[in-house]
Amino acid sequence: MKNNKMKKINNKKVILIAAGGTGGHIYPALSIINKEKFDKHIVITDLRGKDYFTKFLNEKNINILVYAHKVISPSNQLIINKLKSLFYFVLSFIKSILLIIKYRPTRVLGFGGYPSVAPVLAAKIFGITTIIHEQNAVIGRANKLLSTISNILALSFENTKNVSNNKNFIYSGNPVRDEFFDIGKSKYAIPNNEDKFHVLIYGGSLGASFFSEHLTSIICSMPEHIKKRVKIIQQVRKEDIDKVQGKYIQNKIDCEISVFFNNIFTKFKLAHLVITRAGGSTVAEIIASKKPAILVPLSNSLDNHQLENALYIKNSGGWIFDEGKNKISELKKLINNLFINPHKLIEANKKLNKLSNKLTKLLNNKTSTDFLTDLIIKKDFDTNEEVTKPC
Repeated sequence: MKNNKMKKINNKKVILIAAGGTGGHIYPALSIINKEKFDKHIVITDLRGKDYFTKFLNEKNINILVYAHKVISPSNQLIINKLKSLFYFVLSFIKSILLIIKYRPTRVLGFGGYPSVAPVLAAKIFGITTIIHEQNAVIGRANKLLSTISNILALSFENTKNVSNNKNFIYSGNPVRDEFFDIGKSKYAIPNNEDKFHVLIYGGSLGASFFSEHLTSIICSMPEHIKKRVKIIQQVRKEDIDKVQGKYIQNKIDCEISVFFNNIFTKFKLAHLVITRAGGSTVAEIIASKKPAILVPLSNSLDNHQLENALYIKNSGGWIFDEGKNKISELKKLINNLFINPHKLIEANKKLNKLSNKLTKLLNNKTSTDFLTDLIIKKDFDTNEEVTKPC
């Protein structure tokens, strides 16, 4: 009886997920957890990330244990901050070792960000198979370091920059919730003259002051016949919500304004046009849902990775507005042009459909979420296996 019980415990699939605290790191992790292919999920993140997972736990009944480790970026020039960074790293490393001893994960999956470094290094000591996932078109610094010791580096973009010296990489795509793929299966259609033209505007997990100020003004300056037809669904920062909502009400524009949308895919489903930043997860959601989009890359993103992400779907269902180079009048002209010529949105949807089909073939006709999940749980995983990106 004891032997059978012990065998059952050893057969349990336990995964340890390590991720930075921003939405770009967290959302792919949540997509994997949502597949419910593991008996237990151990998550190591920071305080910001813990908030994301807590919200997710409130909606799902999945076995997840979330641990928040404090970390500080080592890139700060001040010596005192570098010493603090080293101290918190060592502390996270020790805590990660203790968690690994306690829960004995069969796989460790890192989604980048500094909170992922110590757990992945700890897993390496125990000989646990590790997979690193990169969400952006330029590999992040934490992932670049960890990719040298991990078994596989999984990439969201086919031609991710700065991975040429790493042989163990594979294209996996960026996991998103199944709901986005379901949206992409529905036929895209522009609204008739009696229906509302839905525009979804959101600036990533933290919102965007650029959108609150300039995009709101652009929409409010549109001709009256457009303002009557449009329905704006917009995420704004808490400090901007009254100002933005007031402008739309003053201009008699139908709107739904919120600091955060828990189920953003429900808004994607309604949208005829998406205007957003160009984080890796956002671009993946656009490709999966096949929604035409105007991307406004964050101008100060590390290694300019948001611009690289946006370039991936330029002329393939997306338009780029560079807030550092282009004039606001150009963005207004683009939005107005799409309102007047909605057939361009249909063409964009068709291009996204082609891109999505191409990527699905690379993934053996699986979604990115299923492909990466299957890779993680692969029983005959060979740690010496050379894995390369498909052509």
